[in-house]
Amino acid sequence: MALTRLGRLLVVGIVLTLFMVMMSITIQPVPQYSIDEIMDNSETHLGERIHIRGTIVNGTLNDDTLVTLVGIEDTLKVDISGLAIPVGFEEGKMVSVKGVLKIVDDSFVIRADEIQTGCPSKYDPSNSESSN
Repeated sequence: MALTRLGRLLVVGIVLTLFMVMMSITIQPVPQYSIDEIMDNSETHLGERIHIRGTIVNGTLNDDTLVTLVGIEDTLKVDISGLAIPVGFEEGKMVSVKGVLKIVDDSFVIRADEIQTGCPSKYDPSNSESSN
């Protein structure tokens, strides 16, 4: 049975609509938390993949695989071993990290699987002036 042109368009439209619905159902965004929000409710987030933002504490970024991020009051260690470190990942800078919250040696640690920083040229006035 041959479909008419209108019939084919309807079938394609239905398939595309179903595809878009399935994509929106399977992609569940991870809400971004501050360090303080996570530490206030750390037990409820234990073992979960979380998305946090914080500032890299001065003196914690070295050859070690752990860095410390600070919020307003609390700090949290982040295991960055095995990750490619992005440009702009520097002490004193705000970063965003996704990973699983775990307990290691009686301390909460995020095993990071993704790190994001802001574009350095976007925030550095000396770079924007020289490019004009």
